[in-house]
Amino acid sequence: MIEIRLVLPNRREFRRDLYRPGVISLSRILWGSTGAGLFLALIALACDATGVSVLYPPLAATCFIGATCTYLRVARPKSVIVGHFISAVGGLLGVAAGEAMFGGTSLAIPAKLGLAVFFSAVFMQILDADHPPAAATAAIPAILPLPVPIAMLPLHMAWGAVLAVVFTVVWNRVWFECPAPDEGCPRSWLNLGMDKPDIAGTGICVLASLLMCAKPWSEGAYTAGLWVMSAGLAVMSLHHFFGARVLVARTDECPSAAPISGRSGPIPGSNTKEEKHGQ
Repeated sequence: MIEIRLVLPNRREFRRDLYRPGVISLSRILWGSTGAGLFLALIALACDATGVSVLYPPLAATCFIGATCTYLRVARPKSVIVGHFISAVGGLLGVAAGEAMFGGTSLAIPAKLGLAVFFSAVFMQILDADHPPAAATAAIPAILPLPVPIAMLPLHMAWGAVLAVVFTVVWNRVWFECPAPDEGCPRSWLNLGMDKPDIAGTGICVLASLLMCAKPWSEGAYTAGLWVMSAGLAVMSLHHFFGARVLVARTDECPSAAPISGRSGPIPGSNTKEEKHGQ
């Protein structure tokens, strides 16, 4: 059931169980909506001031998630930054593949769109950086002119994503901890509930963004920022492979069902039939 809360902003209204989709909260409407619009306006101002161009539509969706759905896993700094970067890569790859296969035909645009989103979805999942708005980052190159050279689009989108993350953290920390701690992740550096490589990678990307902001005054600083951004993205994108559990075969054993209070044995409707069938 949908809950409507007409309560003035206070810390209780920004707890995980209330500040989320499914609860129509006056606090979320006022604070979240203001933040979403403010974030994108600030990104646009930064683009105008620095000459670092980005695609605004996907970042608009990111700003909404950062301001109103902050507790979702897709709002993590890694998901936002790596998601937009790798989706831009996947989108450009999909556009190139679609052009190679169907260029000059009526199937070119549908193929480019489909392949762009396909590659971005694959890459985001492999890199544990699921971020739905980034799918638009992949699709836009298939249908619209780009505001930057093709080779620069992924790093420029990472720059815009970093700004969105910084604005999200500063804005939301007025009321609650942001970034929201990852479930099951112990506290580490700066008392954040994030993996250490994600904290380090985010910090590196923030430094890179500052260097890229110097583009109007120093091309060297901007170029250095591109390289530093690449390093930060590599840290965030790849570290999970070194500690991941890999399963390559199906297991026929099912975990034991938790007993119902006052009753022993498996829960009714468990996998008993499947186990007998397997015998």
